[in-house]
Amino acid sequence: MPQPDDIAPAQLSDLLQGEHMLLWAFRATAFGAGDCHLIRRQFEESCGPLGLQALAALSVFVRELGQSGRRKVTLAAPGSYRITRDEQSILALFAAAQAEDYPRMEAHLAWLLADQPRSPFPAAACLVAQGLEMNGFVLRLPPMEAGPVQEMPPACDDGVVTPFRRRAS
Repeated sequence: MPQPDDIAPAQLSDLLQGEHMLLWAFRATAFGAGDCHLIRRQFEESCGPLGLQALAALSVFVRELGQSGRRKVTLAAPGSYRITRDEQSILALFAAAQAEDYPRMEAHLAWLLADQPRSPFPAAACLVAQGLEMNGFVLRLPPMEAGPVQEMPPACDDGVVTPFRRRAS
């Protein structure tokens, strides 16, 4: 049975301080209020000079996602208590960047973009994640569930394993 820490956060009260700060800034930027003085002050006080760089990188990330993403990303309104599935994926993306799990980060990026990840996304995500980590804000990486185990297809006569059948000669 999953423990409470093993479940993706479903509401703001489930978030750690860094996760809350990140999601708050992400939402505000996406809704056009990224220049909010409260957000700027929160990042500056929490992360020092690197906080403003992290916030600028987050702004680039959000802007590029909105302009070049091929699907609509569902965000809750700023101040909303709930967290959408896409916001859970966003938090997992930045947590993967912080954990230096780049294949997982790229998988979340591909899902959010509905396209292959390209710059500036990975660089911006890593800068934000590192800025938070360097100041003690660890982002939780949700556990991955194991997929179903698939049996290997039978070997062909020449010992090559293939999922295709050979045509009769």
